[in-house]
Amino acid sequence: MTQTLSTRTVCCKLSLDADAATTIQATAVQFNAAATYCAQVAWAERITNKNKLHHVVYGPSRVNYGLGAQLACCARDKAAEAVRAARANGHDTCPTFKPDSSIRYDARTYRLMSLDRVSLNTLTGRVIGQLVLGEFQRRYLYDTSWKIGGAELVQRDGQFYLHITQTKANPAPDEPTGFLGADLGIVNLAADSDGETYSGTHVQAVRERRHKQRQELQQANTRRARWRLRKNARREARFQRDVNHCISKKLVAKARTARKALAVEDLTKIRARVTVRRAQRRARHSWAFRQLRSFIAYKAAQAGVLIVAVDPRDVRREVADRTVLLSTLL
Repeated sequence: MTQTLSTRTVCCKLSLDADAATTIQATAVQFNAAATYCAQVAWAERITNKNKLHHVVYGPSRVNYGLGAQLACCARDKAAEAVRAARANGHDTCPTFKPDSSIRYDARTYRLMSLDRVSLNTLTGRVIGQLVLGEFQRRYLYDTSWKIGGAELVQRDGQFYLHITQTKANPAPDEPTGFLGADLGIVNLAADSDGETYSGTHVQAVRERRHKQRQELQQANTRRARWRLRKNARREARFQRDVNHCISKKLVAKARTARKALAVEDLTKIRARVTVRRAQRRARHSWAFRQLRSFIAYKAAQAGVLIVAVDPRDVRREVADRTVLLSTLL
């Protein structure tokens, strides 16, 4: 059986002095210009393989944009992945990158140092930054059971953040003694086959309040209103992500304690398969059920809980049938 890997990202605030910040910003401009060039070449010649793209764009990336060898490879990788994703999603335009987009770093272009410092490669050599870590970031970043991978340097509202990726081998799933079904919905965001529900009443109230605020700000359409819209959008995304994290964590913990497998609705392309009334579209289409499903999947993999997709038309019946089948096999 092939062993799978879990990947997580630790977002760390990065403090840089004025000279280092200027150098990083200049590097970001050239790096993303090179990535845009690589994406245009890959798009025009229909190349999605990194190795094939490397032979075409490596030289021009270094000469025309002043990138070092490893930064040129990182720009190529970023472009190839963006083009591959665009092709897979059916997009008809080539992806491009803004001058202040993220810089990708691999194991050779950045290094974690003592005292929460980090060394970053730039156009003119290495710069040293200071990671500003909270208790959560410190606990996750220095967990030796996880292996440090690459990183993305992100600029947001004048502040730098280093998104550090970590990987860890998932444990083999335990032999389940039964199935715990999870039904996803609107009134109740989730309900399991034991009868426990995870109410969406509070979520609905918050979303209605934010929707009215959004309408008022869109009608105002001033510079301040547009700034507030962007801020509220990020706040709502954080709220949605937190709710989905809490629900998925409870479901996986319950299944692990009971030594059961999780049977989750398969909602793939549900919007294309289901027609709803105009008045219901916002409620049905705005909540991130795919995000909740992905959170359940990766948490279950890390906890060694087996997860299966079932027909959403009758989750309880299929869960019961699977439980009977499992009992006959054990």
